[in-house]
Amino acid sequence: MRIAAIVIAWNSAEHLGALLASLAAQDHPDLEVVVLDNASEDASVEVVRAVAARAAASGAAARAGVGGAALHAAASGAAAHPVRLIRSARNRGFCGGVNAALGFLDDRVEAVLLVNPDVVAAPDLVSRCAARLVQDPRCGSVQPRVRRAVPDAEGRPLIDTTGHELTTARLYRNRGEGSVDHDAIAPGEVFGASGACVLHRRAMLEDIRWADGQVLSEDLFAYFDDVEVDWRARRRGWSAWYEPAALATHERGGAGPRRTPAVEALNHANRLLVTLTCDRPAVRSWPLLLVTTKLKSLELLITVPSAFPRALWRLVGGTPRALERRRELDARALVSAGDVAQRWAVPFRWGPWVRTWWLRVRGRAPGVVGGGRTGRRS
Repeated sequence: MRIAAIVIAWNSAEHLGALLASLAAQDHPDLEVVVLDNASEDASVEVVRAVAARAAASGAAARAGVGGAALHAAASGAAAHPVRLIRSARNRGFCGGVNAALGFLDDRVEAVLLVNPDVVAAPDLVSRCAARLVQDPRCGSVQPRVRRAVPDAEGRPLIDTTGHELTTARLYRNRGEGSVDHDAIAPGEVFGASGACVLHRRAMLEDIRWADGQVLSEDLFAYFDDVEVDWRARRRGWSAWYEPAALATHERGGAGPRRTPAVEALNHANRLLVTLTCDRPAVRSWPLLLVTTKLKSLELLITVPSAFPRALWRLVGGTPRALERRRELDARALVSAGDVAQRWAVPFRWGPWVRTWWLRVRGRAPGVVGGGRTGRRS
């Protein structure tokens, strides 16, 4: 299976070296790495260029049959897979970046690994995820077991995500987040997969592509685009699978020091826009949806007041497009939103939600750099 790893970089120089080294070490034989830089102002481009040069030198040595040179390149950290850099003249966000990168892929690429710059992948992650796609032709996405980069106080690894969970309140959780990784969550089907690290079948991405040509909805810019993919894929009849044998670590900067008012506004608005586009909450779900939305709005007004008008502006401005997308999805869907919710929505539990919120507000979220406290910069 020919696979492309897509990395969207934006001022990511601090993390790119570790990620690209982990991708270079992947044991899957047919892998290329595509880094789209979203007009970074730091050294991201220089980092990628250096890795790409080492990859090219290593590949040239291998093609020439110079075994010693190839071994030396591998020992010195040169990439074992080709690396391509694509530069965007502006920051197109995660969604626009992914869409642009997809346009540069060879038609023979069968699967796409979306991976954030602050992720480090185990050497067999790609091959283990690909094996699941080969095994099940209707599997569209494979979620690896992702741990947080920071262990707990006793040095034990913590779960970052084992896939997305849909709740009756239309709040979305990363399954197992913040809990000690006891290797207890078995492989199996899940509602969805985290865009921080996921292998998507390319045929699935093409199948859910919008009529305007976008795979990820660029109106969202970033955040909750992966949840929207979950919904669109489920409604088109594709499944998602959690594969615990595939392992990665994730710093989750968007839940820590990189949580800014802009990020908060995107998260707040995009959850509702995705619900409007893809979901049809039953009458019994509306009280929970309304109450939790009101509480989250109140939290935003208290903790990051500058984010609330931005979120409101994004929500009002994005509603017409969301309704247009809604009509398009309904016309193409093979599975109703109600059937998806009946299959996947789990009862919302107030206790864990409040505890997680309180730890984040106090800057004590387990396994998150900075404890999850919201940044104050714009």
